[in-house]
Amino acid sequence: MKKIIFIFLFIVSCSQIEKDPAQLIEEQLSKIIPIELNIESIKESQLPNFYEVKLSDGSFFYVEKGGQYLVLGDIFEISNEELVNLSREKNYSKAKKMLQKIDETSLIKFSPKEIKYKIYVFTDVDCGFCRKFHNQIASYLDEGIQVNYLAFPRSGTESETYKKMSIAWCSANKQEVLTGLKEDKSFEQIDCEDNPIKTHFELAKSIEIQGTPTIISQSGFTIPGYIEAKELIKYLK
Repeated sequence: MKKIIFIFLFIVSCSQIEKDPAQLIEEQLSKIIPIELNIESIKESQLPNFYEVKLSDGSFFYVEKGGQYLVLGDIFEISNEELVNLSREKNYSKAKKMLQKIDETSLIKFSPKEIKYKIYVFTDVDCGFCRKFHNQIASYLDEGIQVNYLAFPRSGTESETYKKMSIAWCSANKQEVLTGLKEDKSFEQIDCEDNPIKTHFELAKSIEIQGTPTIISQSGFTIPGYIEAKELIKYLK
């Protein structure tokens, strides 16, 4: 999106206005978007008279059907009781779809007495910030946050980290072993037929996760990196 922040206004002729809106928008954008970007889609949006344009870098924005105006930023719908951020919903939709594919039984869960919020955390037992996050797990539970761990060995599914994480996910005492691994404790190597780590790894890749920890809320809001419990609550409310 930063690559197109300079765009404010399209100047079009009367003959162009007569063209199909999607075709007109594509022609106008092709003149000004960076050469390394492609237009992936142009479709009618929920905003009347505006089309949603998605680029190859994942960014999207809205263009008036006449090709004269481009809108950058959040679009809100005024409902009966609240403002609905349509742009945020668009950004979150990919992560939300990924969450729907998760097998809940494949997660290592740490639950508070009363669950107020749920987060899904891609973790790596050899990641320093993952260890810092887990070392403060009690603070998240105190805020009513259920932590649902998915495995994401950053060095890949053929790595030593993968083997370590297999011990946790194949253990009868998953919480205890995962905690121990993050404290550099040693355990006997085990694996299992229903080991979900490769599946978790592919889920992470499907939404272009690159590092750990990566925290995803139930709404699909994604936070790449470590964040303290008190700060995290602000994004979950």
